[in-house]
Amino acid sequence: MDPHQMPAGAVVVGYDGSPTAEAALEWAAREASAWGRPLHLLHTMRYPDGFAMSLDLDLNPDRDEIAIAGIEQAQRLAPGLAVTSETKPGGAASWLVELSERADLVVVGGHGHHAARAVLVGATAPQVTAHSKCPVVVVQADSELTPPLPPERPVFSEQGGGLPDSSTLSGRVVVGVDGSESCTGAVEFAYARASRLGLGLLAVGCWWWQESGPYMAGTEDFGWDSSIRDRELRLVSEHLAGWSEQYPDVDVHTILVHGNPVEVLVEEADRAELLVLGTRGRGGFAGLMLGSVSLRVLSAARRPVAIVPSTASSRKRAH
Repeated sequence: MDPHQMPAGAVVVGYDGSPTAEAALEWAAREASAWGRPLHLLHTMRYPDGFAMSLDLDLNPDRDEIAIAGIEQAQRLAPGLAVTSETKPGGAASWLVELSERADLVVVGGHGHHAARAVLVGATAPQVTAHSKCPVVVVQADSELTPPLPPERPVFSEQGGGLPDSSTLSGRVVVGVDGSESCTGAVEFAYARASRLGLGLLAVGCWWWQESGPYMAGTEDFGWDSSIRDRELRLVSEHLAGWSEQYPDVDVHTILVHGNPVEVLVEEADRAELLVLGTRGRGGFAGLMLGSVSLRVLSAARRPVAIVPSTASSRKRAH
């Protein structure tokens, strides 16, 4: 195999040696090993302004010390893992989007959780998630397990009408569901991952009116009655029904939440093995990947977040 030719169906990771890239590499290497997929490492090198690309920047991946170090680290993390690499000029986003045409998964680093965050998760993650042809996982440099906290908001459950016990929901794959066709890829990805890892699945529906305050005390106070709640739960459940039949081994719990979608999704992500979102939606998730909501979720979530394009459900993938 050509060490610099990406195999079809690989897990691709953007790597530059930074702490965020190290976190992404670790997640990607373990994921590729668990899938039985090869790992492909992309290192990009920006030219200083005013320098011609043909001057003195060596793009030979055999002499790229950062890429070589990344390969060695990946193979230490996952012995026996097949790893290829390439070194390209310019920014990483366009190259990663190009590679997504043949990849099964793209993994990128975020900027971590620090006070000064001028561009939230930076330029690469939002560009790649917006344009990738395959699922993208964003991994923060300081992602750590945190004790799950009970939600301080009204929650209605399809399995009984009240708040499920926190211990039954922690560590699951969590997917945001709004009942639209655009989240089909995300739902499929979440079910397949939960089945492969032997995890439960939590499907979260979110209903939000901007003019009403979040987390109000009762349903009467924020303007949705039981008929609206039941309709929304039914819509989410119907969207999950076919996948539950395909993955009968997955224990699924559905909740419907009234609240700001960013706060709801970030809170659920902190209790999840992985948060999975689609690229578009309706209602509380409207415009998820087109505006500030997605950037704020990617920025604030302390667990990896997968963004799955709506077209991904038609691609042949292993999760």
